[in-house]
Amino acid sequence: MPAERHVALFIPDRPVRILVLAHGFPWMDGSQSDDFLAEYAQSAVTRWTAFADAHRAVIVAPAFGGSDFGGYRALFGRQIDADEFVNAVVDEVAAEHVPGFAGRFSLHGHSAGAQFAARYLVAHPERLDAVVLSAPSAYPFPDPAQPWPDGMAPVIRDDLSGSVADGKAPDRVSGTVFVPRAAAWLAAASQVRVSVLVGSLDTEPRPAEPGQYGSSRLERAAGWITSMHLHARANGKAPSIRLVCAEGLDHDEAAMARPAQQLFAGHWAPSQQAPN
Repeated sequence: MPAERHVALFIPDRPVRILVLAHGFPWMDGSQSDDFLAEYAQSAVTRWTAFADAHRAVIVAPAFGGSDFGGYRALFGRQIDADEFVNAVVDEVAAEHVPGFAGRFSLHGHSAGAQFAARYLVAHPERLDAVVLSAPSAYPFPDPAQPWPDGMAPVIRDDLSGSVADGKAPDRVSGTVFVPRAAAWLAAASQVRVSVLVGSLDTEPRPAEPGQYGSSRLERAAGWITSMHLHARANGKAPSIRLVCAEGLDHDEAAMARPAQQLFAGHWAPSQQAPN
């Protein structure tokens, strides 16, 4: 498996699906070690194990934010980009454990992990069947004038993308231009079942960020969903993104896991079909 120390796993009996968990990152100074983050990813898996066992879901939980994946919120990485790492791990795990895997998986992220998940959604909508974004404070808007990771415009990769000496492909290293696939925003807005989950008490003002509407996580979620709905309808598509408010909850990652699990249970119900 690619970089085994960077992923925590749970394999149920007779699995039928894969769920990727992108954990939160509540350390503003970014000082946590790779070993600590591996343990934190494992704690996220433990929180979801009973639910995943009941729904026969493999859990893949990358340990993001360390020495190799400091740029994961924008999908970047030092030796391999964070989205490519997830794709490689999912495909390898599926080949070994999920018979008949068709390539699509479910994705959940909380806070900083939800920023990764939202950007993965607009980069790889064809890989996803259901997504729950738990309280991110920044989103990738369908705005061709706003640079990535806040919009569709190209951006120059920073040093979190690594170098050729790190083993990185030359066209993905620091200093090269990253060009988002703008057409993927439409598929993300209309072809993937997406729930944006925010606690009703999660109202603390957030620092200003480029292209983001509102100050609280609730306001920013509403602004992004409105923008994605308009983008879908302007292109003749029905939007597939909704806002879900978790009454009585704030930004606590463990508490927010419960309503997130309920949403996935609904997404995975046999009567639910992916949008056309």
